[in-house]
Amino acid sequence: MPRVRIAVGCHPHNARHYGPSLEAELLERLADPRVAALGEIGLDYHYDFSPRDVQREVFRRQVRLAKACGLPVILHVREAHDDALAIMREEGFPEAGTLLHCFNLDWATLEPWVEAGCHVAFGGPLTFKNADEVRDAAARVPADRLLTETDAPYMTPEPLRGTTCGPEHVVFTAARLAEARGCEPGPARKALLEQLMDNARGLLDRPATPWQKGEAASFYAEAFGASDAAEARGKE
Repeated sequence: MPRVRIAVGCHPHNARHYGPSLEAELLERLADPRVAALGEIGLDYHYDFSPRDVQREVFRRQVRLAKACGLPVILHVREAHDDALAIMREEGFPEAGTLLHCFNLDWATLEPWVEAGCHVAFGGPLTFKNADEVRDAAARVPADRLLTETDAPYMTPEPLRGTTCGPEHVVFTAARLAEARGCEPGPARKALLEQLMDNARGLLDRPATPWQKGEAASFYAEAFGASDAAEARGKE
């Protein structure tokens, strides 16, 4: 069974619900050493389910939390890349890393994020027939900062577009990514796929942060009971 890691955060759709009680609950979840990142967080100006000024403030708040906890951030940014980039520059990119989730735009939009040292994840949109600009962008990202993803249950890649997306469908995205980067089947493609796995593990499959270790005692005591906390911690 593959090792499963968790990301926890307040999505921009739900930013209007953010407050002291939600933040306290979020911190409790972040203390779990299985949590590898704070996300998805960011800005979504397409649906505007939360007011934009609220989205921006909650985004800032969570970037600060991630930095305090020593965790990377996973960003959901839709029709708001300029504002999101400005906030990240003002707040400072977390040393633990930044992952731009499910990117589906052009290189001009992506380039400043890459220059800032971000990792970039490509999902099903990379495979769509009219997505030449997305494939062009993917071909330009440094190999050591590339990831694939599903965005399940959405964004199912070709040739299964229109069905519910699942983790198994990432093979189609990975194959199309390899094609976009000129990696033919054989050693070159094998090396790229291995690099993608190494990138994901390096960013998201990491030991508990010092902050998490400091908070873990209270997390385990509440989750398992004081008598079993030491035993549970021994199974990390």
